[in-house]
Amino acid sequence: MSPMPRKEIEQHKLEGTKPHYIDPASDVPAGRPKFPKNFTPEMKQTFKKICRLLEKRKTVTPGDAELIRIFCIALARQNRALAHINAEGEITTYIRLDNNGQPHDVVKENLWLKVCTDAEKLQLSALDRLGLTPLNRGKIKPTKDDAPRAELPTREETELPEPDVDLSLVDTTVN
Repeated sequence: MSPMPRKEIEQHKLEGTKPHYIDPASDVPAGRPKFPKNFTPEMKQTFKKICRLLEKRKTVTPGDAELIRIFCIALARQNRALAHINAEGEITTYIRLDNNGQPHDVVKENLWLKVCTDAEKLQLSALDRLGLTPLNRGKIKPTKDDAPRAELPTREETELPEPDVDLSLVDTTVN
């Protein structure tokens, strides 16, 4: 059994249906988001990196600023948490007091580990929504193309044509 043949665009217009194999043109204008205030140099570097990636994919808009800001903050938070985890280890010993006020050593998961994993989840969510993961790459529409730029005229177009000379008006009596 063979699949149904694809309908032509004219047939879709007649039937009032939309083809699923054509990606409709976007009406969202392209633009670079502005830097949020109070960013550290590392966060600015990350912000620029994400903007460059989105520009290459032609999907960056000024509306993406807040989502990129959240990603940068989550990355900074994750880096701080990882520094603590690397220094203390994933499992650490905490001192806990019992009912009588006596201290006891308790081995538990490092509290910074939860901060780190929550930040990673937030980063993944932001990357998904920006279309920077393999799963959601195709779901993000490219931004509207800018107005076509006027091309420069060619040399032939810029040169003036030779004027037509009426030879009957030329005085041939003068030497």
